[in-house]
Amino acid sequence: MSGIKGLLAAATITILVMLAAPASAQYKPWPSPIPPAPAWGDYDSGHTFRDASWWWERQPEWVKQNHPEWWGDFDEDHRWHPAWWWWDSQPAWVRQHHPEWWGDYYQGQWYPATWWYQYQPEWAREHHPEWWGDVDQNTWYPAGWWWHRRRDWVLQNHPEWWGDDWDGTWYPAPWWWQLQPDWVTAHHPDWWGDNYEGVWYAAPWWYQYHPDWVREHHPDWWGDFDDHHYWRPSGWWWQYHPDWCRQNHSDWWGDFDDQRIWRPAGWWWQNRPDWVRENHPDWWGDFDDRKVWRPASYWWATKPDWVRENHPNWWGDFDDKHVWRTDTWWHDHDAAWANQHHPEWKGDYDDKHVWRDVHWWAQKNPTVALQRHPDWNDTMRESVEREHGVQQAAIQRQHNVELQELERNRAQQQQQAERNRAEQLRQLQQKHDVETQAFERQHLQEEQQRQKAAPEKAVGASADWRQVEDKHTQQAADLIRRHQDETQALARKQVADQQTAQRQHFAQQQELQRQHSQQMQSFERQHAQQAQAFERPHGGGGGGGGGGGHFEAPHVEAPHGGGGGHVEAPHGGGATGHH
Repeated sequence: MSGIKGLLAAATITILVMLAAPASAQYKPWPSPIPPAPAWGDYDSGHTFRDASWWWERQPEWVKQNHPEWWGDFDEDHRWHPAWWWWDSQPAWVRQHHPEWWGDYYQGQWYPATWWYQYQPEWAREHHPEWWGDVDQNTWYPAGWWWHRRRDWVLQNHPEWWGDDWDGTWYPAPWWWQLQPDWVTAHHPDWWGDNYEGVWYAAPWWYQYHPDWVREHHPDWWGDFDDHHYWRPSGWWWQYHPDWCRQNHSDWWGDFDDQRIWRPAGWWWQNRPDWVRENHPDWWGDFDDRKVWRPASYWWATKPDWVRENHPNWWGDFDDKHVWRTDTWWHDHDAAWANQHHPEWKGDYDDKHVWRDVHWWAQKNPTVALQRHPDWNDTMRESVEREHGVQQAAIQRQHNVELQELERNRAQQQQQAERNRAEQLRQLQQKHDVETQAFERQHLQEEQQRQKAAPEKAVGASADWRQVEDKHTQQAADLIRRHQDETQALARKQVADQQTAQRQHFAQQQELQRQHSQQMQSFERQHAQQAQAFERPHGGGGGGGGGGGHFEAPHVEAPHGGGGGHVEAPHGGGATGHH
């Protein structure tokens, strides 16, 4: 404990030094005396103020819905304590289990983020931009509150407040990356960020304070600074400035899901590889050792030799800012440069006059392509075979993710079922205790009445007393048997419920396996049909590797939306490397 106290003291001194430094003039003056930590609580139906512990113990669901910012947890004795109690008594446990309890120390006392934003908002913004939240009616609330109460506002203003619900409580991305990294990798690879000195920071923080490191290690964290110099991820730009994206960053691949949330290509490859294969075969990329999908630009920037060996069909080059651009981008921005420096980039224009390379045509419309470019036959066949392996692995990976998600849901359901069983047993035992106490109370009252009447009924009193006691003993035995029967009935019901849940889980596993088998069969049939296109003779002629022929290709829906934005024109000619 002495080591922990030393660390806390050091942290306190550091903060005091920062606040006492000359730069502290930019911060608000401290009120005197220092305000206490907020007293979390609310009035009940009888207009009696109850603190947060009362609400968490009696109406936890109400708290989760209305006051998720009342951070805290139960100790081993089932006593609820607020976050600052935990930070003072078990800081290591907090860092390990609740990194979402945002706050810091001042003069040896831990205060939550809402306190800092009330009394030192400039300091909080400067030193803790990872504390996601905003002010509502002069009170600062964390991101979880906003997600539950103002979801539409979050999607419009802060879609980068990444997080999700667990057991009815919203947790931010740092919590998920720390405690459920496999789940995040499988479902939210677009929660971009990394650890710095033991704390997970999202991409906006990294771009603000370590932009060179991001450009070197994570060129796949797509986004840019807005007019207020706040870094926004690609989803925000596609939502509100799609024309700017099409002009400047058409290589920020992605699309909107069913909930109108823009997801980058990595999310689609992770969750809907069949959809990507059908609609966007030009979203090049692969999975790294941590099973996170990275786009081609990331691989070209970090492992170019690996790309040349494993994905030679990812055609593209670096612009003057060392940003890797696809062949399609180059043809759209400087076709003359592309034709001069990369004559090996074979391709042609689709019905929307977008230049597509031979690999796109091999996936989307090989028949039409071969009618005009019979010399592409071998190239397209090789491309299809190479992509077949990639897509097959993606479908299998998706199936594994679905199985993992099923197991995760099962574990969560089991935990909830165990809590329900314990609560049912507690309530039954409480009912039995009440009945037993009432039974004994009634017997005691009868005994007291008999004793009062004993002098008047001395004759035969002993025999009457024995009959009363025999009757009491019999009734007590009956009560015990009934309690045992009820307990056993509850146990049988709980076992039956468990068996039903197990059967449902097994059926869900079987259904997933059936769907996967059907998906693989359909995938292989499509591949076989695709391969046949390169075995038949094709007529026609003309065209060229970078020709301008106009083909009628299937319509591919691209990300869409309205608005515009600042435009930073890229350099069109000359690249730093040639592949």
